[in-house]
Amino acid sequence: MRAVKARFDGKRIILPSDISGVPPGDVIVVFHDAESADRETHAWMKAQEASFAKVWDNDEDAVYDSL
Repeated sequence: MRAVKARFDGKRIILPSDISGVPPGDVIVVFHDAESADRETHAWMKAQEASFAKVWDNDEDAVYDSL
């Protein structure tokens, strides 16, 4: 499997011109929704904050705070 970044012009998917060595075959097209992805990324980051704080805030690692 190989992933490439392409563009959709409203009717056709436009692949980069420098793709070589890829045989004809089926493809999977995923449309990136930047707005939705930003909300999802933010939600995951918020969910991980508490877990990260528990791991990071400890006496052994406190020595690095002064560097």
